Amino acid sequence: MGSGKSTIGGILAQALDLEYVDNDYGLSKMVSKSVNELATLDVATLHAYEDRYLENLLAKPGIFVAGVAASAADNSRLTELLHREFTIYLHTSLESQLRHSGSKGVGRQGLVQNREAEIESRYSRRNPRYLEIASLVIEATRDRNKDAQVILDYVKGLS
Repeated sequence: MGSGKSTIGGILAQALDLEYVDNDYGLSKMVSKSVNELATLDVATLHAYEDRYLENLLAKPGIFVAGVAASAADNSRLTELLHREFTIYLHTSLESQLRHSGSKGVGRQGLVQNREAEIESRYSRRNPRYLEIASLVIEATRDRNKDAQVILDYVKGLS
């Protein structure tokens, strides 16, 4: 949360002349619910939808940039599929997530009751998995253009 996935994803897609696929809007379309309706779902239902959406996305042909749901790290089958892809982890510290997360919006339903404890739990569970899955890990800053440039420089170096 708050790492800049959507903003950086859009910058990368434009710079690389690729399609950008946003998790919330793609998920909204898949389940025929508005983004606002998604934000009212219970956590288990949302995660089940997110898992299905990511499976569909990973089966999509071609090259594209996607900002995807954090819950992917909670599903070992999806983790295995993500190992086969070029993935980027925009790492932010636990402290940064605590500072920049709100309790409204898609994926924040579980933060209403005990926000700090839930963020700490998610971070301790997911961070090691993201580090394991990622092809590239960058320390996300608040400068989204700078972060995108780090990724672009890396990708250009692969050519």
